[in-house]
Amino acid sequence: MEGIIQSFYIDWQLMTAQLINFTIVILVLWKFAYKPILSILRQRSEKIEKSLKQAEEIEESLKNAQEEKKKIIKEASVKGQSLVEEASQNAEKAKKQKLEETRAESEKIINDAKEQIRGERERMLADLRRELGELVLLASDKITRGKIDERLNDQLVNEVLEDLEKQEEFKLS
Repeated sequence: MEGIIQSFYIDWQLMTAQLINFTIVILVLWKFAYKPILSILRQRSEKIEKSLKQAEEIEESLKNAQEEKKKIIKEASVKGQSLVEEASQNAEKAKKQKLEETRAESEKIINDAKEQIRGERERMLADLRRELGELVLLASDKITRGKIDERLNDQLVNEVLEDLEKQEEFKLS
């Protein structure tokens, strides 16, 4: 081995000093360069992992928000459709109710008119009977010259009315 040492000119003192210097440089680099660089790289790696997790969470949140948006739109559509149907039904009910009210009102008007016509007819018949009674009384008075009593007068009026009702043009019922 000595031959090798002499052929390469290795000086143990110099080699030991260089080894100590190399060790000191390694320790100084370890302490002041490698550890801070590793710390910075570890922090950077953690930030990247944290950012990736946040990006995944944001992506998941965005996906959930889009699904929620679709769900809300679907619910709103269903609600809107039900509101339209309800409004249509309410409009139909209101239309039917208004139609019923109009029918009832028109029936009332017709019934009132019929009652009014009946009342008018009865008054006309009463007036006609009274006038006929007076005419019959006048005629019979002129014929008999005042010898008819009230009972006979009523009988004559009824006979005249019956004769008039039998004729087509004076039918009163």
